[in-house]
Amino acid sequence: MPIIELSFRLRGTPLPYDHGYPLYRAVAGLVPWLGEPAQIDLAIVPIHGSPHGGFLHLTAASRLAFRLNADDVEKLRPLSDQSLIVDAAVLRLGQPTEYQLRPVPGLASPFVAAEHIRHSDEVLEWLKAEFRALDIRAVPTLRLRRRREGASPADPGRRSFDCPYERHNRQVGDSSVVGWEVQVFGLKPEESLGLQERGVGPGRRYGCGVFMPVVGERPRPASKFGATGVWFPPA
Repeated sequence: MPIIELSFRLRGTPLPYDHGYPLYRAVAGLVPWLGEPAQIDLAIVPIHGSPHGGFLHLTAASRLAFRLNADDVEKLRPLSDQSLIVDAAVLRLGQPTEYQLRPVPGLASPFVAAEHIRHSDEVLEWLKAEFRALDIRAVPTLRLRRRREGASPADPGRRSFDCPYERHNRQVGDSSVVGWEVQVFGLKPEESLGLQERGVGPGRRYGCGVFMPVVGERPRPASKFGATGVWFPPA
């Protein structure tokens, strides 16, 4: 059964960065079917916007999109022209458009939840195992922090330092979840489609582990932090 992307035009007030779970709850309030345990593989695609001042400001390109089985599309059409209250934000949805997923060689996810893993080298090994399970040979990498401060892992005798990778915390219900920004390049068409359809890790209904095409970025050379950039969290 093909997986498609159902995309709603979106307008409204700025969203907090950490809005994945409140957004899911707001959508499930209008379409209870989304909250059923059987829909655990359905994905809400992270919303694109302009980050500023701790909020995500919507743009003309912002959309609320879902990846789901083509046969289930009609179940989400009641969202058309509805309003959602997400924390203090008010979102207004337009009419949806259906898209076929397209294979692209570079994909990235802004938040992949790696449960109970704190070390970056362990996260990378877990990611590689997840990719192998999806029959993907391309090697995933963790995205380096955009504005990194702190000691270098190459400093002699230094074991505890700021993580060089983009690592975030999100609130899912009463739990705080740790996640990483992940990217991968050199995907074959079938690998790209499989990764977009199935994602990696838990929480796809909350926007976790959902991979999207990389725009305006190319593979980077190996980091100065070494092959894995191993990060040991503070004791």
